[in-house]
Amino acid sequence: MNKIPAFDYVVHQLQNWYLENGGNMENNDLSKLKITKLLFFTCAASASSDQAGLLSHFDNFYALPYGHVESDIQDKMDMSVFFNISKTQLTYKTAGRMYEAENLSLEIKEIIDHAIEKLKNINYNLIKLTAFELVDLSHMWQSWKSVFSLAQQNGRYSMKIPVEMIMAEPKIFKL
Repeated sequence: MNKIPAFDYVVHQLQNWYLENGGNMENNDLSKLKITKLLFFTCAASASSDQAGLLSHFDNFYALPYGHVESDIQDKMDMSVFFNISKTQLTYKTAGRMYEAENLSLEIKEIIDHAIEKLKNINYNLIKLTAFELVDLSHMWQSWKSVFSLAQQNGRYSMKIPVEMIMAEPKIFKL
C-alpha cells in the first residue's frame, strides 16, 4: 500500500496547524525530524486501547535513537509529490503549486482530520515545539523505552514497535 498520499495529507494538515498557530512558511522549522515526530503523535492521538486509528495505516513504527519512526515513510519521504522536507524546513517542490488531495480516500482524510484535531485539543502548542523537544517527548513513551532498550541489549539501534503496544499505553503529549 502506498502511504505517501496519506502522508502528504498529514503534512498539509500539519502545515495548516503551524500557520494557524502563528508560524511563517518562509522561516518554518517543519524539518524531516519534526514532521517524523509529529506523524507519530498524530497516529498515537488517533488510537485507543481498542481502536488502531491511523496506526492501521501507518503501521511500521520502529524505536530509533531519536524516538518513534515510521520506517516506510522515512525511507520514501522524498517521494512526496508536493513537499520537499529537508533537515531544516518544509517547502513546496514546485513554486506556486499548492497541495491537492490526490488518490486519497475520504475515509483516510477524515481519520487524519480527526487525529489532527484531537492532537490540537490535547496540546495546541505541540506544533511549536522544536524537533528535539518532540524527540524528548517521544522518549517518555514506554513503547520507545522498552523496545529501544531491548534493541540495545541485542546490539542494535532499532527495533519494530508492535502497534498494539502503542495503542495500549498512556498517551503523553506534554513535556
